[in-house]
Amino acid sequence: MTSFWRTVGFAGMAFCSLSAAAEVFSPGSQRNGLDDLSETEVEHGVFSVGYTNTLAYNNDSQPGILFTARYFAGEKWYLLGEAQIGQFSTRAVINDGQEVRSEDEELLRYSAGAGYALLQGTASTSGVRAVPWVLAAELNAGEQHSGDTSGRYASLGLNVQFHGERIWTGIGVREFLVDDERLQSLESDGGTQWDISLGLYY
Repeated sequence: MTSFWRTVGFAGMAFCSLSAAAEVFSPGSQRNGLDDLSETEVEHGVFSVGYTNTLAYNNDSQPGILFTARYFAGEKWYLLGEAQIGQFSTRAVINDGQEVRSEDEELLRYSAGAGYALLQGTASTSGVRAVPWVLAAELNAGEQHSGDTSGRYASLGLNVQFHGERIWTGIGVREFLVDDERLQSLESDGGTQWDISLGLYY
């Protein structure tokens, strides 16, 4: 009888051990984190506003404001649209007794184009935080209005961009030409422009 109860006791202990082992090794559902990928922010492009300085041939340097939208079309390509407002002339030009350029002419330009990244890298001053940078070539075509006349506009330039975590910074320089008969007669149908802009991603 004693051996019977001893056998029952061993069986009970074995059953408890198996139950505990089953609880320890029972599989449970695990999260792999893939559900969070839908919340990842994707940068489609940049809206920026900047200060620009334009030096046309036979004209004084003139300030302006440059509005730009860039759309990242690929790893190196992006599309862009620009609008610029500002002064065109602060010095009148008189030819044969007729004013061909007034001293208070304003400029309005709008254009579209594309940019291509020639060089890419990262910049760091502290050794802790790195900021991606891009050196891009940009081609623009559009229309420029100055005074009472207008003409087709085209430009080719370089733009250095720093892609910060939240703020985008760009510094550009370009050569431009304007197909405007009045400006051609003044030999002021082209020149150089530089700009510095700050932008936000969208």
